[in-house]
Amino acid sequence: MSNQNPANPRPAFIEIVQGCLIVAFILLLIDFLVLHRIDASTTFKYAVTVIDLLLTASILWLASYSLKQMRLKETQMQETIERFKSLYDNHPDSIISFSLDGEVLSSNHGLESLLGLSRENSLLTSFIPMIHPPDLLKALHHFQVASAGMPQHFEAAFVHKKGFPVLSHVTFVPTMVHGRIVGVYAILKDLTEVREQKKEIDKLHKQNQLILNSVSEGIYGIDMNGRTIFWNRAAEALTGWRVDEMLGRQIHHLFQGTDTSNQELFGAGEILNNVLSREVIIEKDGMFWRKDGSSFPVEYMCSPMLDSHGQLLGTVITFSDITEQKKTQELLIKSDKLSAVGQLAAGVAHEIRNPLTALKGFLQLLKTDSPKEQYYIEIMQKELQRIEFIVNEFLFVSKPQAIHFVPRQLEAIVTSTIELLQPQALLGNIEIENELAPDLPLVSCDEHQLKQVFINVLKNALESMTLGGVMRIEALVVPGVTDILIRFTDQGCGIAPERLPKLGEPFYSTKEKGTGLGLMVCYRIIEAHGGTMNIRSKLGEGTTVEITLPASSMSKAV
Repeated sequence: MSNQNPANPRPAFIEIVQGCLIVAFILLLIDFLVLHRIDASTTFKYAVTVIDLLLTASILWLASYSLKQMRLKETQMQETIERFKSLYDNHPDSIISFSLDGEVLSSNHGLESLLGLSRENSLLTSFIPMIHPPDLLKALHHFQVASAGMPQHFEAAFVHKKGFPVLSHVTFVPTMVHGRIVGVYAILKDLTEVREQKKEIDKLHKQNQLILNSVSEGIYGIDMNGRTIFWNRAAEALTGWRVDEMLGRQIHHLFQGTDTSNQELFGAGEILNNVLSREVIIEKDGMFWRKDGSSFPVEYMCSPMLDSHGQLLGTVITFSDITEQKKTQELLIKSDKLSAVGQLAAGVAHEIRNPLTALKGFLQLLKTDSPKEQYYIEIMQKELQRIEFIVNEFLFVSKPQAIHFVPRQLEAIVTSTIELLQPQALLGNIEIENELAPDLPLVSCDEHQLKQVFINVLKNALESMTLGGVMRIEALVVPGVTDILIRFTDQGCGIAPERLPKLGEPFYSTKEKGTGLGLMVCYRIIEAHGGTMNIRSKLGEGTTVEITLPASSMSKAV
């Protein structure tokens, strides 16, 4: 049985019947034109009669078979027609059958719900009045293209029976009969509800974006592959990564940094396993990395995103920069320490000073001719002087000192400091170089306190240069401002990076016999003068101390 041609669908059983009838007709011709004209014996005539009977039986059987097949096919065709009719009538979208002239041939029930036209009224309607005038030319163009055999998809508004336009998604499909285009089917889908839903979704999206962008914390979401799916403005400001740079990007770019060879410092798989869990994770002391490679301390929370069935879709991460919070905590701790030191200093200084005065006085009364005993007395006097020096530092910490600000020449203070410590430098094989800019403005200061700071800084530098070297001192005006910068640069042993943040804390010293009070006093003196003090150091190379002081408003003395 041959395959049916979709362009000219003929039932297969008709071809079979036609073939059988042709064979039967040929056999009948042979029977009547050949066999019946032969004069033969009685036996031959009997054979011809049998052939006639067989042919007649075959024709009757073929006729009966054909009738059965025709009835079966008619039943199948009727069932198919009813199926298509059911699909046509009950389809939720509106279906209209147009002629090539644009006249409505038929429509389903969906047209009444879409445009308010009953099936009977729609038959009296042509194509053109149904289209909203602004969309008429567009619809006519697509109708002509569909009439040529190409299906069309577009959006257009149709006019409701009450006169208002109804936006619809339109599909034009050519109607084919025996390989010929005889019309066009139009399938209309109401977009009103879809548009309303889209507006509501857009509204919710804008509200969510507004909420995300209005909070000060960084907020972003990741999918199950660890790729970013949303990113708010606070996250942009905190990390330097823009939205278009982070969308679709793996989170380990934020959770970890890179070394000098651009190799990641931590494993991304472990990070994903920790973050993409069903539990809420709160990290009070984490570390995130900015786009420029710098890190900053954060407090972040990971909350799982679940669908209605409890399936994990991803994670929302909320984080905030706690740099200022950490600084505040450090200042509070430092303030507590200073308060404790002040209370301790006030008590200790007063308790020690009176007996110390008595010891010094009676020690001076001890006279001896023995060189050995005199040597011991000198040692005791030096140690008492050291105790007195520490007590004085305690007193400075315990209560504010009266500061008398007077305009002074900074180069004179620096020069006198260098002259005071020059002998110590020569003993240590250290050369002191100074580069003081000419015509430096005056500084409003307490000369003795400022000199105390310079002596402390320079003495620490000389003591760190055990192998000798060059000690460099510079003084210059900071470009763009009126501040004066004094820079002390040594070639000493340097300070370890982990020790730098603790410098200036009470009782913390890098020297074996240091009290940790000297540098703290220096910080307080510079702060009282409205300046800043910054220390940079590299282990094994040396240390640089930069002191910035505001220039006096008075002109330079002649």
